[in-house]
Amino acid sequence: MKKLLFLCCLLPIVSSAQSFDSTGLRLAYTHSNQSHNLGFAGISLNSYDSGNAGFMSIPTGTTIYGGVHLGAHSDMPSKVQIIPEVGIEAALVILTAGISVNTHCFQPRIGLSLVNVHGCYVGYSVPFREKTSFEGFTLTIFLNIFDNF
Repeated sequence: MKKLLFLCCLLPIVSSAQSFDSTGLRLAYTHSNQSHNLGFAGISLNSYDSGNAGFMSIPTGTTIYGGVHLGAHSDMPSKVQIIPEVGIEAALVILTAGISVNTHCFQPRIGLSLVNVHGCYVGYSVPFREKTSFEGFTLTIFLNIFDNF
């Protein structure tokens, strides 16, 4: 588990060959269908393209991130749960879509954002195991803090 967490934190460093404009901090709050509330902290690689400045100039953004969810499981409220996660997101004007994988589930999602700076997602978690913190529909509110926006 420690090795997986370490590799998740290194993913944005390895992915820097994708010509991303900036590295930043990613903070998020996730509420799952089973009334689990989790915080998220991680590192993100971000790119932003304002379009070609023509008539149909369409701003887009892409983010690759890795980090950990922190929270408590309803069966063990006194225990802190640490769940590593990696994901990728793409934004087109205000619509955004992404996928993420953590040790509990695979989660496709869609939502609204301001070019991957901040926004809100609705997703559906497909669990890998029993008694997971992520199962069914999830709501995520996120904030990417990076320097070159």
